[in-house]
Amino acid sequence: MNKSRWGEIEKRFSKARKSYRHYAVVQDKAAQLLVEKFAHLIKSHESVLDIGAGVGLLTEKLLPFTEKLYACDLSKEALKENPLKEKKKFTCNMERLPLKNRSVDWLVSNFALHWSNWKKTLREIDRVSRRGYFFSVPVKGSIKGLNFPFPEAEEILEIVKPNSWFIKEIEIPFRGREFLLFFKRTGTGFNPNKRISAFEILKKPSLVGNYSFYVLFLLKVWD
Repeated sequence: MNKSRWGEIEKRFSKARKSYRHYAVVQDKAAQLLVEKFAHLIKSHESVLDIGAGVGLLTEKLLPFTEKLYACDLSKEALKENPLKEKKKFTCNMERLPLKNRSVDWLVSNFALHWSNWKKTLREIDRVSRRGYFFSVPVKGSIKGLNFPFPEAEEILEIVKPNSWFIKEIEIPFRGREFLLFFKRTGTGFNPNKRISAFEILKKPSLVGNYSFYVLFLLKVWD
């Protein structure tokens, strides 16, 4: 991904750092489901890195599982809202993790991979993880009509060959102006394929084919 696109994404998430928790109800549900399904595999002495952690919706839910919990994100400002101590947080591009091969037991991520070149990010996750990884990512079919380039679930599954996976539809509980604010207040309004304006959505809500994310949850454990 080019620097200008990363810069735009970083700017939006930084600006939304204070309002993110209030509006990110879908992301919070996904984080909770990730923890319920897969976090029991983490042993208390093992290290965990939350990539694309932002303000820490997933991070905070993993605190009871290990003391060796770390977080990274593109946005330094968003990380300021993350509950971890400063020495356990760092900024980076998830496509180029500044870590050695097999240096972290578990890598985890919630609603973040689709902002990157996800194939590059997956290669980095493969390289750095020692025991395995689990993550959630919205996939194609989500919020039809907005034309965001969500990844294909089938393609991710073919590459990862996970031990466990499922797809769940999670509805965005906002309509009209609040629907548009959902994207603004969470910093997720950037769309490289934008074809319709906010005004058009307000004027004709039917342009949005569905008000849901289809979210892929998966677990990969190394043998």
